Amino acid sequence: MMKFLICLLVGITTVKAASVNFTNCSPGSGGIHGKLTIVDVDPCPALPCALPHGKDITLHATFTPSVSSSTFKSSVHGIILGLPVPYGVPTGSLSGPIVAGQEVVYTNTLHVSPLYPKIRLIVKWEIKDEHNHDLFCFLLPVHITS
Repeated sequence: MMKFLICLLVGITTVKAASVNFTNCSPGSGGIHGKLTIVDVDPCPALPCALPHGKDITLHATFTPSVSSSTFKSSVHGIILGLPVPYGVPTGSLSGPIVAGQEVVYTNTLHVSPLYPKIRLIVKWEIKDEHNHDLFCFLLPVHITS
């Protein structure tokens, strides 16, 4: 019975988080010091990701840095009519140290405030190293809903 419950819990967790198709911010440019391989957004059953008012959204991004760094910071902007609008997010957490060539998983949870307007936009999410260089940067279409 215990094995069944563990399998059920793993299955539910796996179905809930969804890998999404993301776009790198600067493909081919030398300005990004890492390779982003997977972005999971919970919940996001399809693109654009529907972000319902009053809910928490959890993001997991798997990347391999090409440089080591002792610190990192999150930078998130909503691109509305081509203009970047800063969105303050908590720093988030990493699965381990930022060591060149070693895969790391970045995790962050944010709340979709009921005060946000219902709008479609592109989210630009960057993780920067101690020198303010991007470890990764991606664009993701979203739709804030009620």
